[in-house]
Amino acid sequence: MNRPRIGISMDTGTPDENKKTYELNAHYPEAILRAGGLPLLLPHTDDAAVRLEYLGMIDALMIPGGDDCDPKMYHRAKDPKTQLMDPARQSFDLGMLDLAAERKLPTLGVCLGYQLMNVTRGGTLFQSIADQFPESTVNHAKVSGANATNSSFHGLTLRPDTLLSHLYRTQSVETNSRHRQAVDTLGKGLIASAFAPDGILEAFEDPAMPFWVGVQWHPENLSGTLHERLFAGLVEAARAHQSAPTSAALPK
Repeated sequence: MNRPRIGISMDTGTPDENKKTYELNAHYPEAILRAGGLPLLLPHTDDAAVRLEYLGMIDALMIPGGDDCDPKMYHRAKDPKTQLMDPARQSFDLGMLDLAAERKLPTLGVCLGYQLMNVTRGGTLFQSIADQFPESTVNHAKVSGANATNSSFHGLTLRPDTLLSHLYRTQSVETNSRHRQAVDTLGKGLIASAFAPDGILEAFEDPAMPFWVGVQWHPENLSGTLHERLFAGLVEAARAHQSAPTSAALPK
């Protein structure tokens, strides 16, 4: 059987419309390749028919990190520290997530992707952990010059009897961290599956879906660790989707 195809959204580079570029940290497709998947990069489009074609040619979807979702999407005023993502990417990612959910396509969201998955389900976000949780002793944000990815590190507690704890085969793991925002209210159908030591929600999943997982950390940067099991789980779910009857996999 061919490698299952994992569609990956991309970020946008320069704001110059005459020199528009796409960007993606190479660690994302590399993690998919190590896990046995075939990464396919998805250019943004507002064409509904093209989005459906994308869904018909991939076996799973991954939404990577980036700047911040527009708080209008979850009915909040913009915090001064919020750095808005490209509206074209936001529209594309939210649209693809909706289509993926309708078709039960295995989906993984990382950092921003995790936050967008929550917003598509009607959930909300904290826009500034530092301001809204001043008592927290956990550093969730970037640490300038500390390491190759400028990440801080902290422990995670994985909720028992979740897909995430099943994949990791543990209930405690160390992870990297570089985010200013976090999930506040969980979206419809989602359950919490991991927490930071200060209680900040770090992962969720939809137990009604074959694989619908969002994580706040950056597992793509943690090759050679337990975090590679997350990508292995995504590829395994994609392989199951790949072998399903075509009529169930393609848009009607």
